[in-house]
Amino acid sequence: MGQGLLYTGSYASREQEGVKAMRLQGHDGGLTERSGLAGIHHPSYLTVNAAGTRLYVVSETGAEPGSVLGYAIHPEDGALTLINEASTLGGSPCHVTMDATERLLIVTNYTGGTVSLYAIQEDGSLALADHKAHEGRGPRDDRQEAPHPHSSIIDAANRFALVADLGTDEMVHYRIDHEAQKLVRHHATKTAAGAGPRHMAFNSAGDRLYVVHELDCNVAVYSYDGETSEAALLQSVSTLPEGFAGENTCADIHVTKDGRYLYASNRGHDSIAVYRILQDGQLDRVEIVSSGGRTPRNFAISPDGQFLLAANQDSDTIIAFRIDAATGRLHATGESFETVKPVCIVFQ
Repeated sequence: MGQGLLYTGSYASREQEGVKAMRLQGHDGGLTERSGLAGIHHPSYLTVNAAGTRLYVVSETGAEPGSVLGYAIHPEDGALTLINEASTLGGSPCHVTMDATERLLIVTNYTGGTVSLYAIQEDGSLALADHKAHEGRGPRDDRQEAPHPHSSIIDAANRFALVADLGTDEMVHYRIDHEAQKLVRHHATKTAAGAGPRHMAFNSAGDRLYVVHELDCNVAVYSYDGETSEAALLQSVSTLPEGFAGENTCADIHVTKDGRYLYASNRGHDSIAVYRILQDGQLDRVEIVSSGGRTPRNFAISPDGQFLLAANQDSDTIIAFRIDAATGRLHATGESFETVKPVCIVFQ
């Protein structure tokens, strides 16, 4: 089997190698490090272009404006050369998304309550093109006292960008004006009060939207109309076992490329919830398995669908699982990679 190149982000300090290029070993899910990059404070979330020549990473600072950095990827060892750095005009930038044309980049600022849009130039550099501020709040004083955009996702037609706002309990839908390089607010889809929508995933057909709620620990299933960007709730399912009474917040969500399985992570219960996707797009829970460490803030599925890699932030490990193609169940391979506070994994 072949090997896959991937990058990891982290809550490392500026002095530590917070971004690493690695190879996935196709026979067991083991990781080998190819190169590392220091000099960025909390390089928490990353995205890579389709050709594997550019990487973009946010520096997740606190109340002060954060930054987003663009890098050229060296083809031999995955090493990174800085192209440019731009302010995100908001604190705690925690997510970055590229559109299908790879000409636009969206950054969500958790503390700032804002969304920034960048034009990607021919040389890969970033130029601020638009900036949107969210308004409102949710019912919880501890986490929803203000808007907290946590992630964005772009639909299959590359027409609309959806932003999950944990603070206001809604997904804000923006029409992408590609010619003007602007985000035009279209409407918003409200979640349950106090849900705290965090990350999103589409199915392979693009007509089902899955949203993991950080605060109420549910996955919501929506039908999605690509023409109008309307989302209608179909189902809400828990990520936790019955009777669990401990503290927990959900983090990440992914759908396999073949559209058969969905996975969501629990922090506190420290587990991955596994679901089978039914014919109508709704979910049937298969199992909940330990993530093999503490605080699985992020995880990734290998492009061939054979492995799931869980980034356990508070145990400084990435744990490899083999995905059972017949059932979607996860089986730990025994492979573990130690790295400081991993919080993002992206495959090239």
